[in-house]
Amino acid sequence: MDRGRSIFKSRHAPERPYRAVALMGAPVESEARAEGVNLAPRALRTAGLVAALETAHLGVEDHGDLEIAITDARRDPATGIIGLEQLRAASEEIYHAVASQLDEHRPLLVLGGCCSVLLGIAAALQRFYERFGLAFVDGHYDTYDPATSPTGGALADMELGVLTGRGPDALARLGTRHPLVETRDVWVLGARDRWEMLAAGAPDPHVDLADAHHVDDSGVRRHGPARVGAHAARALAHDPGRFWVHVDLDVLSNHAFPGVDFPLPGGLDWDELRRLLVPLVTAPGFLGMDVTIYDPTLDPERISARRIVGLLTEVLAGVRR
Repeated sequence: MDRGRSIFKSRHAPERPYRAVALMGAPVESEARAEGVNLAPRALRTAGLVAALETAHLGVEDHGDLEIAITDARRDPATGIIGLEQLRAASEEIYHAVASQLDEHRPLLVLGGCCSVLLGIAAALQRFYERFGLAFVDGHYDTYDPATSPTGGALADMELGVLTGRGPDALARLGTRHPLVETRDVWVLGARDRWEMLAAGAPDPHVDLADAHHVDDSGVRRHGPARVGAHAARALAHDPGRFWVHVDLDVLSNHAFPGVDFPLPGGLDWDELRRLLVPLVTAPGFLGMDVTIYDPTLDPERISARRIVGLLTEVLAGVRR
């Protein structure tokens, strides 16, 4: 990564409270496709992620990829969720793996997979910290119900609803308490599909998440990504004091990140996303980050893979410009 190498040689030591990261892949695909976002961890490794992080003077503890496969494409008759039992088992595996690597002095980077990775992550965070914050950086609110899910029941359409207490017990009660995360501790940053949800008859996320903090993509741009990220980081660091960052790459515009399954108008560019994330991952109380919804089958030249590697490297290195 010549571009990344020149960047880090030309800058002063970045501002960050850590010098190493732990890395693991969680290739869960809640639509039960044989090849889709489950291929992302391997593709990002092949694109040079570990070497790029090391070039940025970050030590990497690589714990490999979990052996997760969602093959049951049937909708559970009681809940309407695709592959419910396999997803429950996968979430428990993610829970145990994340719990074994949580360290307040060394953040964890989880490569998804789809957004359903958050359930196991949240259960692990709750086990150790009871209450934690969530910076939910996503182009979608992900609070659909099974009846209005645009994928016909994939958990990745509804994981934030499950996390905040609306979902089957098999998933919503994976942790030690219910809900997995308090709505008041959630910052939804960059979402832009509320009107699509309402048109589909889905629950209004501004009602279901009334106690959460909302800054949509236009708000992020209007107030400035770095300013929004810094404001959220200060609030989360103050209360509840420890927090996780979720990044669904469809928060990017379709021009910046083409080939997504459900394109939407608006969205951030790569630099806006970097500026939004850097204050979050360099703040006190930052525990880790997951990155989701990269489908290598839609990126045959691996152009997006290289952009993701560059983004993650600069963000975790705390590069500001």
